Amino acid sequence: MPTEIEIQITPLFSTPLLVFTPADHTRINARLSTMILEREASVPAHRDNEVVGWSSPHDLSMLEWAGEPLRDLFAPVLEVAKQVTTLSQRCGQGTGRPEWDVVEVWANVQRNGGTNAAHSHPGSFWAGVYYVDVGEVSSNKDMGGELQIYDPRGCLPRMLAPYLQYSMTELHDAGTSISYAPTSGQCVLFPGWLFHAVNTYHGKAPRISVAFNLDPVLAPGMMNGTQKRPITESRR
Repeated sequence: MPTEIEIQITPLFSTPLLVFTPADHTRINARLSTMILEREASVPAHRDNEVVGWSSPHDLSMLEWAGEPLRDLFAPVLEVAKQVTTLSQRCGQGTGRPEWDVVEVWANVQRNGGTNAAHSHPGSFWAGVYYVDVGEVSSNKDMGGELQIYDPRGCLPRMLAPYLQYSMTELHDAGTSISYAPTSGQCVLFPGWLFHAVNTYHGKAPRISVAFNLDPVLAPGMMNGTQKRPITESRR
C-alpha cells in the first residue's frame, strides 16, 4: 500500500502582468483615436525595424500633440505603478513607494499585416501599452493582433524535455509564450525586461495603441547611498 506524502508546492519566480481599465477610458479613447489617426495621415512613420505599421517617435513628443488625453490616461497609470512598487532596502532610507514619470511614449497604428517583432524595453522598470482601439482582435485569434508574452526563462524547459510538462496548472506555460487578447480601454503593465511581441494582425479596422516606459523619481542619494541625479533628470 502506498504511503501518503504531503507535498508543498510553491511556484517560484513569478512575473507580474497588470491589466486594468481607467475609469474615463471611453472619453480618452475617442480623443486619442482621432489624434493618432490624424497624425498617421500627416506624419511619416518613425523608423523601427521591429514594427510593421505606423508609429510615432519613441520619446516625449507625443505629449505635445496629444497632451490632454495622455494626462488623463497617465494619472491612473502612475498611481498603479506607485501602488505595486516599493523601495528596496538598498536605498537605506526605509520602505516607501516612489513616484513615477513617463519617460517615453509613442503611438502605434497597425492595419492588415501589421506586427511587432519580439522585443523588450531596456532601461525601464515598468513598461506598458494602452489599447485605444483593438480593431478586430478577439479571443478566438482569427484576426491576430494579440500581445504575445514570452517566458523570461527562455525555452530551456522545452529544449531539455519537449515531451514533458509540469503537472501543476500554473506551470504549464514553462518555456512557452502566452497570447493575450486585449480589449479597447485596457492598460497592460509589465516589467521592461519581459520580451513581448504583437502577432500579425489581419483585421480591416485599425488597431491603435499607446506604448510607454516608466522610470521612478528618486531623490539624490537613494541609489546605493551615493549622490546621483534623479532618473528623470538623467534621461533628459
